[in-house]
Amino acid sequence: MPATAVTLVSVSRTKSEIRAVNNIVVLVIFAIVAVIILVQLYSVLGRKVGFRVEDKVLAKTGDDVDGKLQLERPAEPPKFPNLDVLKARDVNFNEINFVEKARETYEQVVLAFHRGELDTVKDRLTETVYGSFAKAVEAREGAAVTTRLSFVETPKADIDVIDFKDDTAQIRVRFLSELLYEAEATEADAKPEKTYRRTAEYWTFQKGMKSPANPWLLARVEAAKA
Repeated sequence: MPATAVTLVSVSRTKSEIRAVNNIVVLVIFAIVAVIILVQLYSVLGRKVGFRVEDKVLAKTGDDVDGKLQLERPAEPPKFPNLDVLKARDVNFNEINFVEKARETYEQVVLAFHRGELDTVKDRLTETVYGSFAKAVEAREGAAVTTRLSFVETPKADIDVIDFKDDTAQIRVRFLSELLYEAEATEADAKPEKTYRRTAEYWTFQKGMKSPANPWLLARVEAAKA
């Protein structure tokens, strides 16, 4: 074979090998690109399949200034269904002020009853309650009050029920308190004997709704569970 022919054959083989290598490189590049695309698709779509309950959210509300979505929560029923009715009939009623006034009445009546001085709180009691308390005070006449009564802490007061009977509104308040009875010392250097007693009672206050000037009066006293 002439030298020229040998040279041509060698060049032809070299070009074929170069094209084969180029084709392999192209295939490798396409394979890498395909793998990258598949990985990206999986990272976006492959994490969650289907609908999950925890994915359910409500639309943003007008108060959502931070743009956060609020999870759905069931509406809570009103604690006192008749509270709005009471406020509609007595526009000056405020439950916080009422509880404070009721607590004040509770403290004053308890102390006045212990001392036998019901006349000082008569304007806060209905005739029925005043009569009942007065009989109890009369029953212990002749027995001198030898103990001093005080509250260990401020009594706890919470509205329990709001109700209506005809034109009369009634509010039952639950009181929890701890009382301190201090007996008078029999000797000059003796320490007074102290007795502590916890009480739980329902006090029902009522008010005639025909006039906003009518006061809230104590109408009933019942024992309650501590």
